[in-house]
Amino acid sequence: MVLETSTTVNSKIEIVNFKTLSKDSFVEIIQENRVSLYRLSKSILKNEADVQDAISETIIKAYTNIYKLKLMDSFKPWIMKILVNECYSIIKKHKKLELVDDFADYEGSYEDKTEDNLMFYVNQLDEEFKSVIILFYYDDISIKNISIILNISEGTVKSRLSRAKAKLKAMMENNLRGDSFE
Repeated sequence: MVLETSTTVNSKIEIVNFKTLSKDSFVEIIQENRVSLYRLSKSILKNEADVQDAISETIIKAYTNIYKLKLMDSFKPWIMKILVNECYSIIKKHKKLELVDDFADYEGSYEDKTEDNLMFYVNQLDEEFKSVIILFYYDDISIKNISIILNISEGTVKSRLSRAKAKLKAMMENNLRGDSFE
């Protein structure tokens, strides 16, 4: 990937000139983050079509506004924030629609094809807990950036992480004993 970069003398922070970023380079950056984008959107939206719509809209918005981004290190939290906003926008649109037919038969289902058994339990969590677990452990995003992405305080992120871990532990212990979880 070819990016025009310059380094500030004092802070040694890489600054990327996104105004000269080629389409191919942008596509490469998106490809590097596609799993994270999918995982987060799937944790918020349950319908596969909505997930794809949210990701598509996020990519379009990111590409048209890339010139606003100054630091390459900020790209992932920045695009994840756009994605979260798109997901909630889709949820709001669905709440406004009044459906006369039952579309339950048409909804897509999500199966995690990875060997990760923990993801089975993560998917059982409420959305507020699932999102912070996925962002923190699967996407390696800092608590500070998660608070920005989800528009909640850092204390709330820490609290949700702690509560989510406790719930996961309880679910796994119950499963080992043969109990149903909840």
